Amino acid sequence: MIAKVLQVILAVFIFTGGIIKLLRVPFQVEHWQHYQYPLWFMSVTGFLELIGGIMLIAGIRNRRLAVGAGVLLVILLLGAIHAHIFRANQPVATTIPALVCLILSIIVIIRNLKKV
Repeated sequence: MIAKVLQVILAVFIFTGGIIKLLRVPFQVEHWQHYQYPLWFMSVTGFLELIGGIMLIAGIRNRRLAVGAGVLLVILLLGAIHAHIFRANQPVATTIPALVCLILSIIVIIRNLKKV
C-alpha cells in the first residue's frame, strides 16, 4: 500500500514537471539555458515526463507499465542529475529532488518486479 502511495506521489511530481517544461514556464526556461541544452529538448523531456507520469498511474493496475515507467524515469533522472552537476556546474545539493525521484523510481521498479 505504501509503495502505491509513493508511486502516485512520484507520478504527480513528474507529471507536474512535464507540464512546466511543455508550457515553457520562464523559470524552467532559465534553468534549461544553464544546462546548455536546446529548448526543443526541454519539450521532448517534458513529453516523456508526462508519459512517465501517466504510466505510473496506469501502473497501479498493470505492473509492467509501472516497471516501464520506472525505467524511463531512471534514465530521465540520471540525465537531470548529470545536467545539474556537469552541464550547469551546480552544487550537488541541487540534485536532491532528482535523487529522491530516482530512488522512488528504483523502488517502483523493484516493488513491481517482485510481483510480476
